[in-house]
Amino acid sequence: MAERKSLIPWFQENYKDYIKNWIDKELEKANVYLNGEIEHIKESDTSLVLRVPTNEDNYYFKAVGPGSKYEVSLSRLLHMENPKKTVEVLGINETEGWQLMKELKGQTLRTLKDKKVWQKAISEYAEFQISQIGNVEKFLQIGVPNRRISILKEEINQNIVQMCETGLSKEETKSVMALLPTLMDMCDEMESIIPASIEHGDLHTNNIMVVENNVVFFDWGDASVSHPFFSTRIFWNTLYDLISLESEWLEMVEEFRPYYLEPWTKIAPMKEIDRALRISDELACVYRALGWHLYITPYREDKADSYNKPAQWLQVLLEHRALLGK
Repeated sequence: MAERKSLIPWFQENYKDYIKNWIDKELEKANVYLNGEIEHIKESDTSLVLRVPTNEDNYYFKAVGPGSKYEVSLSRLLHMENPKKTVEVLGINETEGWQLMKELKGQTLRTLKDKKVWQKAISEYAEFQISQIGNVEKFLQIGVPNRRISILKEEINQNIVQMCETGLSKEETKSVMALLPTLMDMCDEMESIIPASIEHGDLHTNNIMVVENNVVFFDWGDASVSHPFFSTRIFWNTLYDLISLESEWLEMVEEFRPYYLEPWTKIAPMKEIDRALRISDELACVYRALGWHLYITPYREDKADSYNKPAQWLQVLLEHRALLGK
């Protein structure tokens, strides 16, 4: 394990000194100085997060691996475009995949078990995505993965067999493969209704914060340019935190749908976008499976932890269809 970790920059000797020197320079540019010991918050084979105390506010340093280096430029661009909805970025190093961000002083959505606040958050996220439709080309230019529907169709056709082999039974594999024509039709229908925008990639409630009644979205390391509705599948999963019985989940999802969809009526009629969102509940499972298979696991040192994620998401697809009686 030590040999594997040595390939990760922040596990290498003296690398953290290199980071500290960069942090000091970025703080100096802002007329701020370090005031205390830098604290390790997270250290894995995909990212390093440090808390940086200063004479003014706390800052957070984040380093990411080669598969997510676009995150630093994306975080800065999103803050420039919509500063109230994203984290303030003090400085970035695009080559290293580093960013220094100002601390968000608020509460994560996960700690606020208030259904109305969650509904406000998903509605404002939809508004945020709509506001970013015109920036798609900018996102692609800074390296955000292009996972638009046309590419998604190719990825499904090229990788569906390999993804099944990551843990599905023969019967499950047969069921998934039989869905291939349906998945292609789903792709075409979704693309015809709503244009591509930013897709967060990991929109769980610890990546959403309420700061003085303002909802802020952060941690864009899994983001892509794709169908925006795919973001909701992770968010729907978090709704289990608001219910007491698993059987209540689908009802809770139905309660939340209108809050996400209403802003999109600026783009298309409610009947059409509701249809697209219901398709995305299923197609997003395949999209997530591909995310692990193509965009996450290949960049991890310890692939054992994520190897079977594609199969797990394909199982979620089958379970969801069974829940709907399909």
